[in-house]
Amino acid sequence: MLEQLEGSIGAGLGVFDKARRYVLMEKYPPQFQDFSLMEAEALTLSSYQTYVVDGLFQTQEYARALIGGGFPKLSDEKVEELVEARIARRKLFDRTPTAMIELILDEAVLRRPFGDWAVQQGQLRSLTEDAQRHNVSLQVMPLARGTRGSHAGARGDMILVETKEHQHVVYMEIEDESFLVADPTKASRLAHRYAKIRSQALSPDDSLSLIERLAGEEH
Repeated sequence: MLEQLEGSIGAGLGVFDKARRYVLMEKYPPQFQDFSLMEAEALTLSSYQTYVVDGLFQTQEYARALIGGGFPKLSDEKVEELVEARIARRKLFDRTPTAMIELILDEAVLRRPFGDWAVQQGQLRSLTEDAQRHNVSLQVMPLARGTRGSHAGARGDMILVETKEHQHVVYMEIEDESFLVADPTKASRLAHRYAKIRSQALSPDDSLSLIERLAGEEH
């Protein structure tokens, strides 16, 4: 309805488009709502994920299996609402002005299926397609990294954001609780850790080759 109102009586002001963002935001889990608007307007996003594929990159089937299989159990209606909201975030990939997006996945994420292996294969294929976008960089942290004596990503997930005001913040989430680190000193420390994680991950080309190989495996 808001899309149609924007086209018919919006007069190019974008009022209904802005309202639509807040309507969509209400569908997100409470811990993610404040961050959702920041993500949608970010200049850069740099994400490191150790357990599941970053929500921005999830396919509909993967998101449904992940959300529907969680605890406590959600109603089918609520699951579909959350899936719809999650998939809507993918508009960021094609937004103008272009957002630069970087994702580093622990290799375990690629090998940990949700739903069944067919769902996982679809997710892996989707990752290979997203990795070839001009504004996306995708890398994989190898499983054996810890055997090298140093693993900068051992303390868990994080998302670094450069906001439209050119502020640098870090978003973290655990057990349905979220944290937004805006203090410059703390954000800088986490950014340095992320840079080390990036340096320890496989190159984008080697990462893509690994994902393509895993997507072709039969289980």
